[in-house]
Amino acid sequence: MSNPRNIVATIVEEDRLLRDNLTRCPVRFREIPGPGGSLSFKETLGHLAFWDTFAVEFFTQKLDQSTPKPEPPDDFEQRSRQELQRVRKLSFDKVLAYYSEATSRLLDFLEDFWGDLSEKQRRDFLVPVKHRRHHRLKLARALLSWEKSPPRERVGEA
Repeated sequence: MSNPRNIVATIVEEDRLLRDNLTRCPVRFREIPGPGGSLSFKETLGHLAFWDTFAVEFFTQKLDQSTPKPEPPDDFEQRSRQELQRVRKLSFDKVLAYYSEATSRLLDFLEDFWGDLSEKQRRDFLVPVKHRRHHRLKLARALLSWEKSPPRERVGEA
């Protein structure tokens, strides 16, 4: 992996496919969990944005020679739960903007700093790609399920 073109193209394609799913999802279902209690579209966007932002900040600090090198947090699951609680309080449009900004920052980081990353660090950026794909596929399955049997809307939601 000597240049970022492939990973950037893959992230761009995953983003496009995720957004295609979003356009197929009725607005009234965007905040309803998927089958089996999986994340809603809104929660998924916030979750991906949080972890993409974390990856950019973590690797930016790793590359900064003037600061101590960060260690990966031990509490990934706790941080993820806290972020979901925060995201649930935001409007869908704010979460979508957060996701869009985080995706843009991730792509910019890869294009700007790819040459500064070690081979191991470059491989580490496959995690956000796989993470995005995993959640996109879960949302696609939710859409298929909803097309067969639309979910009931939560009480009080329009």
